[in-house]
Amino acid sequence: MGRLLTAVSSGALALFSTYWDDSLHTDVGRDTFWSAPHVLLYGSLLVTLGALALWAWPRAREEGVKGMLREPVPRWATVSGVSIGISAPADTAWHTAFGRDAVLWSPPHLLAIVATIALTVTLLRAVVLEQRRGFALAATEALVLGAALVPVMEYDSDVPQFSAVWYLPIVSAAVTLAVLLIRRFDSRPGASVRAALLLTAARLLTVAFLALLGRSTPIVPPVLVVALAADLVRRWRPSAWWLTLVVPAAVHAIYVPLLPVLPHGTAVPAGQIAPSLLLGVGGSALIVLVAEGVPRGWHRGVRAATVGVAVLLALPLLAPTRAIAHDPGQGTNVGEARWSTFVREHEVDVTLSSDEPGLRPTGLVARRAGEEVTGRLTADSTGTAHGTVRLHADGRWFLYATFRDARNRLAESWVAVEQGSARARTATRPVYVPPTQTYGAARTAATVTLYGMAAALLVGVARSGRKPRTVPPAG
Repeated sequence: MGRLLTAVSSGALALFSTYWDDSLHTDVGRDTFWSAPHVLLYGSLLVTLGALALWAWPRAREEGVKGMLREPVPRWATVSGVSIGISAPADTAWHTAFGRDAVLWSPPHLLAIVATIALTVTLLRAVVLEQRRGFALAATEALVLGAALVPVMEYDSDVPQFSAVWYLPIVSAAVTLAVLLIRRFDSRPGASVRAALLLTAARLLTVAFLALLGRSTPIVPPVLVVALAADLVRRWRPSAWWLTLVVPAAVHAIYVPLLPVLPHGTAVPAGQIAPSLLLGVGGSALIVLVAEGVPRGWHRGVRAATVGVAVLLALPLLAPTRAIAHDPGQGTNVGEARWSTFVREHEVDVTLSSDEPGLRPTGLVARRAGEEVTGRLTADSTGTAHGTVRLHADGRWFLYATFRDARNRLAESWVAVEQGSARARTATRPVYVPPTQTYGAARTAATVTLYGMAAALLVGVARSGRKPRTVPPAG
């Protein structure tokens, strides 16, 4: 059991380092592969896979590789490890072929996220095989829930790349998946609540650590209330299909009023709450449909309608629009810019200067959650530029100043501000020539392939451990 505890502990470190890396991207920009969060992330994943391999080694010696892979835990550990191994070089190849892409939902990143979810579920199965209860099992279940929520990390940290309408539906689908898997491997009452409680404690520690470093912090997700609602309803409605209503309703009931007051929470505008709830029900229904199958006794028309609506609501998630927010992929440095910003209630005053004689400021834009607002930027006789941009929504915005360098190439520099903070800030940031983004048939084919691999892996995870249905005798 010691090896499994090592795997669970290193998995928790990998989850923490993911949020540490995200805060570094938000505050500083693109970092090197050897940054502390990267080293901790990949090192922890290697330790997790290694500890699982050592745990399975005695059985492998007895049954051979083929016999071992017939067992679910070694087989899924192999699939998870291979998928993580594919995602890393795929990410490098993606950047080389199509340009820098630091969006969390990019195909290589999403494949790595789903593979990590699969790895946590594999750990849960291994702990259950050891017949362990108490803290070890609850910690592993918290790891499953935490990994399932990673796709909304940018929303949790107030750096949304896409519209806020997608935030809570993905939370609903993630919690639905985690609750289904936890129930499948741990039938005790309150298992989901214990997992949510430990995840809340872990996120509090993450926030405290990042705050001590002076970095941006994510929210502490109020999933404890959602897990409590799911477990309470289970007592009188055990069918998993009730989760398609309970989880989205609980998510919206607790998240919507809390997000505007939580530090760095991505609030959902009032006009998007109803579509968000509808999408949440559809996303949760799709998860239950994949995980549990169509229940018996359903009329064919009802069955077809449920499948059609769920798939229709999920299609936009499979083909999201191009991100227009914060993508700190950056590029070739051509100088530095000194930023001075003062954030008023709805406007930001900007003063921008550079010692690089060839850099000429040309424009100013603000980006957030798929929106882009153009500001004014005017250079004086000294080369210092002054400008103003008006922000129409609460939250963190990213100001981008554009330049022309000595070779007339388009360059840019960015800094983050928070609307309504009434805060002055000075910073020296790099000016860089962003890499060219390539779109076409090759990128489309790579997107379909990697998203398809992630979808197939997610379907397998959702169905893992499911007991086969008994067929009633004929006649």
